Amino acid sequence: MSKRILLLTLSCAVLANAQVPAGASGRGGGGGGLGGGRFKTYEPAAISRGLPAYTTNCASCHGATARGGKTGPDLIRSSVTMHDLDGVQIGNTLQSAVHQNAVKLSLPANQVYDIAAYVHSRVIESSGRGQVHTADVLVGDTKAGEAYFNGAGKCNTCHSVSGDLKGIGGRFDAPSLQERIVMPPRNAVKGVPANSIKATVTPATGPPVTGVLMRQTDFDVILRLADGSLQSWTISKGVPKVVTTDPLQIHYDIMKSLKDSDMHNVTAYLAGVK
Repeated sequence: MSKRILLLTLSCAVLANAQVPAGASGRGGGGGGLGGGRFKTYEPAAISRGLPAYTTNCASCHGATARGGKTGPDLIRSSVTMHDLDGVQIGNTLQSAVHQNAVKLSLPANQVYDIAAYVHSRVIESSGRGQVHTADVLVGDTKAGEAYFNGAGKCNTCHSVSGDLKGIGGRFDAPSLQERIVMPPRNAVKGVPANSIKATVTPATGPPVTGVLMRQTDFDVILRLADGSLQSWTISKGVPKVVTTDPLQIHYDIMKSLKDSDMHNVTAYLAGVK
């Protein structure tokens, strides 16, 4: 299982208007793409219809499994696929000038929907969000994971298996546990609320002000102060100075050097913390 959970962006396309076939509906949470933080799942019948339709119309360019071919890009990592809902964006792309200049296709809306259902099923499978078995994840060495946790990984500088991680192996299955190691949600860390990035604003005049960062753009910054009130500043030519502190930054930094073996070892170690 890859240590990096990809956000799957690669190709761009022109978006216009398209019709969703009457009565078409998917199962599962959220909308298409990354809606609601989940991949939408489609009914097996649509996926089954979509496979031969994809093979006939798309596979020669985009590959037999949608991972790209000699003339077409990888659809699994395509931004069009990730933003698609029920084949609408995929249909728009098929009708765009870019695609029509490359390959002229005129497919009915219901067939585009089925093809989209198949492509989305490939995204789910490729991302590991399909059927992930514990045996596929628990392949690491427990002792090596403990050594990394208390040594090179410096995990014990913030966490303790007798404190905030006590019993963690009994609270999460192995796939969920591994995902939290590499991409921890903010509310998964004890004492770290969902919006936990702090910032210190130093105005041109007056003392620095520290609070929870609510928004920062090139033009303004907003903090929530300790008393719950909001304070904002307009940013011009780098003034005021804004310095942010993210308690989860260490997780992002460690991804630059984390090896698959380290990830699997730590997963095995924490899975045994009951």
